[in-house]
Amino acid sequence: MRQTFARLGALALAPLIWAGCAGQPAAPAAPAAPSPTIAAAQLPTAPAGAPARPSPSPSSPAARPTATATAAPAPATPEAGQAPAAEPSIYLWPAELPAGLAVASAESRVSADGEVGPTGMGFYIITLNAGAQKLVIGGGDLGEALPLAGSERPVTIGQRTAKLITKDQQRELLFDVARGKLFVYGLNIDEQELLRVAASLQPIDVRALRALAGAK
Repeated sequence: MRQTFARLGALALAPLIWAGCAGQPAAPAAPAAPSPTIAAAQLPTAPAGAPARPSPSPSSPAARPTATATAAPAPATPEAGQAPAAEPSIYLWPAELPAGLAVASAESRVSADGEVGPTGMGFYIITLNAGAQKLVIGGGDLGEALPLAGSERPVTIGQRTAKLITKDQQRELLFDVARGKLFVYGLNIDEQELLRVAASLQPIDVRALRALAGAK
């Protein structure tokens, strides 16, 4: 088990990159094994001068129906100085999504039965694409969220608190959660739309999430 997570953890810095100015895809590296850290989602390149990250090659996404999340009471908003309340489930999915987005199975992963991360929880990362738009939702026992450096500000979304990071056309919400990670990343998705997606996050059965991700 220790060797397995050592191997998985080695893939933490293997997201895909996009060419920033020319708009042409960077040359892909060889496909990487799935990982409970961020290894699947395809990201644009950092500004000129920043080191590029290697990436597995993407495959064409197939349109999949949006899963309907099971409604559950939202966790209470933590007061200042208090730890955030635990979510009813680490597996969350939005009831609202921007039109046209389709799940990219090659860039998505949900932990299998009995498969856990280093702290004993499951994990997931689901990527949706539509032309130049990208939405990534991830949570659970991930070593890190998608790396994004930019301006930061705290936000409150429904009963949840988060940090919003903005860099050009990229935005990422890093939620304050009691267990694991929870993030929503958007490329070429405006702020209000990203906030609407995040506000609609609801618990979903892990089996439905695996089906959504195209897990075999």
